[in-house]
Amino acid sequence: MAENDTELSEEELLALSESSKEEFDKPINASGNSPVLSHDLASEDSSLGFNQAAVDLVNERFARQIRIGLIEVLRTTPKIAAEKIKIQTFRESMEDMAAPLAISTVKMDPLRGMSLVIIEPKIIFSALDSFFGGFGKQVGPLTATRIFTPTEDTIIGLLMNIIFASLKEAWAPVMPVSFERVAQEVNPAFAQIADDDDLMLVSRFNFSLGDDVEGHLTIIQPFSLLKPVRDLLRSRIQTNDEEDEQTVLWERDLTDATYDVPITMSVKVSELEVTYGQLESLKVGQVLPLDLFEQAEVNVAGATAFHGTVGEFDGQMSVKLKEYKKEENQ
Repeated sequence: MAENDTELSEEELLALSESSKEEFDKPINASGNSPVLSHDLASEDSSLGFNQAAVDLVNERFARQIRIGLIEVLRTTPKIAAEKIKIQTFRESMEDMAAPLAISTVKMDPLRGMSLVIIEPKIIFSALDSFFGGFGKQVGPLTATRIFTPTEDTIIGLLMNIIFASLKEAWAPVMPVSFERVAQEVNPAFAQIADDDDLMLVSRFNFSLGDDVEGHLTIIQPFSLLKPVRDLLRSRIQTNDEEDEQTVLWERDLTDATYDVPITMSVKVSELEVTYGQLESLKVGQVLPLDLFEQAEVNVAGATAFHGTVGEFDGQMSVKLKEYKKEENQ
C-alpha cells in the first residue's frame, strides 16, 4: 500500500484491473447444460389459470339440460355429446364454417365480451319437422345465399331460448349468469367478434336427431371472457385433471348406453265393453267393431308420458303427441 492509505499504488491498480478483466472475459454457462428459452412478449397467454376440465363439466351439464328442454318443447329426444373444449384462434375456429348458418351474437352478463352460438341447418330443419308433428326429417343441400324464412327464424328463436335456459342452469354452480341475443347472421364472414389472432374457447356439441340426422351446435367464447372468473372455476370445481376426465368420459359412456335400452311404448286407441254373456259367446273368427278414441294416452314403461290425438299418417294409424305429462315420480 502507498504511504497515503487512502490511495492505491500503481501495482495495486494494475492487479485490480487484471482481475476484473478476467471476470468479464470468463464465458457464462460454458457447460451449456441450461437451455435458452425464448419468449414472445407480444403473444397472448394461452393458460387459463384453472383446470380446463371445469369448463368441460359445465358443457356436460349444458348437454343434459338442453336435452331436457328439447323433450319438453319439441317432443324430441336427441342424443347430445359434448366434445372437449379447444383453444383456437378466431380464424381457426371459423375457417370450417360455411353459410347458411344460424349465427347468434350473444352477451353473457355479467362478463364482458361477445360470444357466438352457431346452429347448423340440419338441427333447425329437424326441429322444425318435429315441432309440427313429423319425425325430424332434414332437407337437402342448401345454397350459400339461402336465408331462413320467418317460420324457420321462429324455430331458431325457440332453440335459442332453450340454449339460454340450459346455459344458465349449467353455469349456476359456478356463478349466476344471464344471456342476451344482440345480433344474428347467416354468413360467418359477417360474424366478427374478435381479431383473427385472438384466442377463443370453442365448445362443440354433436346432435343425433330423428331419421339419422346429425348436426353440430358450436359455442365460441373469447379467451379473455373467462379469465376474470378463473378463481371461481378453480374453487367451485376442485378436482384433478385425471379425475375430471374420467368423470366426463364415464358420464358420457353411461348416457350413450342408456339410449340403447329397449323401452315398451303403448297407446290405447279403443276400448270395448261387453257383457259376460257376450264374452261367453265369442268365437274364433268373429269380428268386433271398434270405435277409435279421438284422444289417447301414450304410456312409456307403464307410466303415462304423453297425451295425443288419434289419426292417420302416411296410410297408417298414428298418434300425434300434443302434451307432455310429467308425473311427480318421473
